[in-house]
Amino acid sequence: MKQCLIYDNSLKFSRAIAGILTLIAFFVHNHWLVLIAAILVGLRVFSVKIDILYQLYTFALVKILKNKLEPAKRDLGEINFVSAMMSGLLLIGFLLLHFEKFVDFAWIFILTIALLIFLACFVGFCVATLMYVFFKKIFKSK
Repeated sequence: MKQCLIYDNSLKFSRAIAGILTLIAFFVHNHWLVLIAAILVGLRVFSVKIDILYQLYTFALVKILKNKLEPAKRDLGEINFVSAMMSGLLLIGFLLLHFEKFVDFAWIFILTIALLIFLACFVGFCVATLMYVFFKKIFKSK
């Protein structure tokens, strides 16, 4: 797969903001915040260059604070898969809430996703990355 250079701290910041948005959405029961989080995460699928939160953090550290950041090589497919999975799950939660189907289940689903986002952000254990590695091994062997 294609490799890309990613600033890990910027990626963690972007995930943390998405997690905070979904957690706030859960506590205030605002399904539009879930949609905003899904869109912000979904932008990363197309390119990291249009991920607003990622670019904001990178700009603040590099340009304003003059920190030297060392980018890490990451698999572009992994970044895209994780972002698409997060965005897709948040979008499913939003659609369940918007069309008022299984509302209680949808809020529990949103809370679970928020906790998984925080797990990936702060602990470094990402379920979607594990799924990507698993699928990559399955399809590579065939």
